[in-house]
Parts: sequence; C-alpha cells; structure tokens
Amino acid sequence: MAITVEFFVAPDDVSAAVMRPRYRDHGRPAVMFEGFFPDEAVLEWESLFTGEPINRITQREPRMVVPMANDGFEVFEMGPPLRTLLAGAGALRLGEIADRWAALESRADDEVSSEAAAGILEAVGALAREAVRAGRGLYCWYFAP
Repeated sequence: MAITVEFFVAPDDVSAAVMRPRYRDHGRPAVMFEGFFPDEAVLEWESLFTGEPINRITQREPRMVVPMANDGFEVFEMGPPLRTLLAGAGALRLGEIADRWAALESRADDEVSSEAAAGILEAVGALAREAVRAGRGLYCWYFAP
C-alpha cells in the first residue's frame, strides 16, 4: 500500500480542509513523503520528545480537520506543543529523535530508516519553524488507499 503524506503550513482549518493529493501546486510551504502513517508518527514524536506515554497524548492529538472516511484520506493539525518542540529542536536533537523513531517503526513493521527519519524530521522541523514564525498552523494530509 502506497501511503502519500504531505505536511503543510496553513492559516486555518478552512484552508487546510481543502488540501487534497491532486491539489499539489497550492503555493504553501509543504513537504511530501511516502511510506508511513503520519497520525501515528506525530504521537510517537511527541512521546519521544516529552517522555509522555502515547495513550495520554492520543487524548488531545492529533486534532482532526477532515476525519478519515472510506476513501482513505485525512487532514489533521499538529498541536502547538509538538509544533513548538519541532520548531525549537536543533539538528542534534532531531537526529536523536529520528534514530529513536526509526527504531520504533522497525519494531512495528512500518520501517523507516534512521536516514529517512532524519530527513523527515528535519523537513517537518523547518515547516514548524515557518508555522511558528508566521503564526500559522502545521497541518498534514495523507492518503492511504
């Protein structure tokens, strides 16, 4: 199954809700990936940053903007705590989190190499900095047919 993922900066939920896989020339700061479930990844990232158990994080994260339906499409907003952590993390911290996340993913049979994880977290961290700087939200859509 090919999972397509796009993290992007948007001013609000209404703007984020119209994002779709076919709407790639939207002009917003964005990064695209494949091969992992981002709604699970953001929970793991926050847990790795904070040490808080995932089951407590799931009570507040991620906030759905377009809940998944039978079409395999979803849009969510990454909450301010994780957005701030990613925006403030340096390359060394992001690399540490990436290594730990890759180890989690390999145990879950949804493999993301340490190198790929580092690239993902660096790119999403840069988007988080842009979102914080602009006073906007950091959103994600993904399609898992």
